[in-house]
Amino acid sequence: MKRWTRTLIIGLSVFLSAGAVHAAEPDKEVFLFALVPERNIFEQEKKYKILCEYLCDRLSVKVDFAVLSSYEEVMEQMTEGKAQGGVMGSYLAAHTMARHGMIPLIRPEWNSGRSYYSSKIFKAADSEITRDVRSWDGKTIALVNRHTSAGFFYPLALLRENGITDPDNFFSKMIFTGSHDAPVWMVARGLADLGAAKDSIFEETLRKKPELRDRVQVLYTGGNFPDATFMVTSKVLPAIRDALVNAFLGMDSTAEGRNVLSRFGAQRFILSPAGDYADVERVVKESGFDIREMWVEEQ
Repeated sequence: MKRWTRTLIIGLSVFLSAGAVHAAEPDKEVFLFALVPERNIFEQEKKYKILCEYLCDRLSVKVDFAVLSSYEEVMEQMTEGKAQGGVMGSYLAAHTMARHGMIPLIRPEWNSGRSYYSSKIFKAADSEITRDVRSWDGKTIALVNRHTSAGFFYPLALLRENGITDPDNFFSKMIFTGSHDAPVWMVARGLADLGAAKDSIFEETLRKKPELRDRVQVLYTGGNFPDATFMVTSKVLPAIRDALVNAFLGMDSTAEGRNVLSRFGAQRFILSPAGDYADVERVVKESGFDIREMWVEEQ
């Protein structure tokens, strides 16, 4: 049986200022949100740093964000109590609710008006690959991580819908890139025949590098997954949870808050109840997995 290849395009734990995006104030307890590596980690660190000062001015805790090298590391930090919260993709949010009792608080409503994302499956534009999944046999596919709805579970669910239950032997290679922008680059540069990623990062990558647009072609778009959920562990006191929620939900009511939101790329934050993750659970089940179990790479 072929071994699945995991390639971290950028694999670093970024703990700036002694472990996080923003240096801790000595008179405040640190409340750390661990971030999954969606895109180039330095761009992601810069994006979330915008929230730090605004939140810390309004809370009794010092909110920091740390971009970690992998989805697994985010889970480890939270389950071991090293991070009190995490900003998670839809699969990890649903999994941690089901398995660890973690609590979803809020998520951003982006400038596009969307708070959900979908999966894009795409190919090299000059490839003879088609929407018929049988034409993918023996090809190389660039995915994100085994713990993402858009970059893993949706493609697998689509394969199973078409009778393919052993992707390990169907593809010549499955490459896990570690971020959602990397599969776009790999397909555009001819390093993979196919790729899958979340639609928002796919489009963001093409906006930043328009020369890539003619090199990739979308085959499928699907799924309705809540984006960037701010989760906390069950050990976080209700008073702190409520204070965090109120601080986020109130951002769009002041000029300062709206300025921070604009720089962050969002219109506002909204509540993110557990019921919003039904499509995540459906896709995971259809891909042949249990939402309570995390896929563990063979050693």
